[in-house]
Amino acid sequence: MRLELKDIKGGVLEQEYTCSLSEFPDLAAMVEAGEPEFSEPLSFQLRLQRTGQFVEVDGHLDAVVTLQCGRCLQYFKQSLSESFVLTFSPLGNEKEVTEEVELEAEELGLIIYEDDLLELHEPLQEQLFMAIPINPLCTVSCRGLCPECGVNLNSEKCDCVKKPFNNKFTALSGIDFNP
Repeated sequence: MRLELKDIKGGVLEQEYTCSLSEFPDLAAMVEAGEPEFSEPLSFQLRLQRTGQFVEVDGHLDAVVTLQCGRCLQYFKQSLSESFVLTFSPLGNEKEVTEEVELEAEELGLIIYEDDLLELHEPLQEQLFMAIPINPLCTVSCRGLCPECGVNLNSEKCDCVKKPFNNKFTALSGIDFNP
């Protein structure tokens, strides 16, 4: 996915991309490692705005990913719909000196491009990675697994006796603070 600066006529370009998983080999490697699996198609809506040599991209991604619940370990599908902003800068503008402190492009949040050609593949793939929830839950009310017998408490009931959590505040549980 490449875009030439000359394609941004009038300073603004709106573009939609529908991509397959084969265009993102890192996603395939992630699936092989047992990580979340994306379903096809992956869609991106991009609005590119050129200001001098800088190009700002206001984007939105839509995808469906298969995740494993962090509580009950069941697999489920979740829709991802995220907005993002990217800023591209030409090679040579990647350093800015501020009060004798040299900042790298990555520290400024810039993506470097060369030869008036924007490479969108890596930045869009990063946005897909960042859209994956850190601790996915199949439902907000997921009850998880029984810590004693391991049964899924969403679908079965177990007869395990819950051990009281023993901490230093347990002694306060029987005090009636209302006179």
